[in-house]
Amino acid sequence: MSRSIAEIEKDLMALPIQDWARIAADLIRSLDKDDETLSREELDAAWLEEIQRRVQDVHEGRVELLDAEQVMAELRARYPKK
Repeated sequence: MSRSIAEIEKDLMALPIQDWARIAADLIRSLDKDDETLSREELDAAWLEEIQRRVQDVHEGRVELLDAEQVMAELRARYPKK
């Protein structure tokens, strides 16, 4: 019997943040592998460009930064451990 998305999300939210981050990164990498139109180098270059754009947005004040503790508190409130 397969588990529901809600059950999987609940289990993921209960993990330590380091494990959660590793799983998220692995999932994102798996999406990149499905894109056969770009080579690994092209994908890496595209991600680097996106990272540089986001850093520039921060430095130029175009985005609002949020306090990590505040974000985590909001996530814990939204997805309480049961």
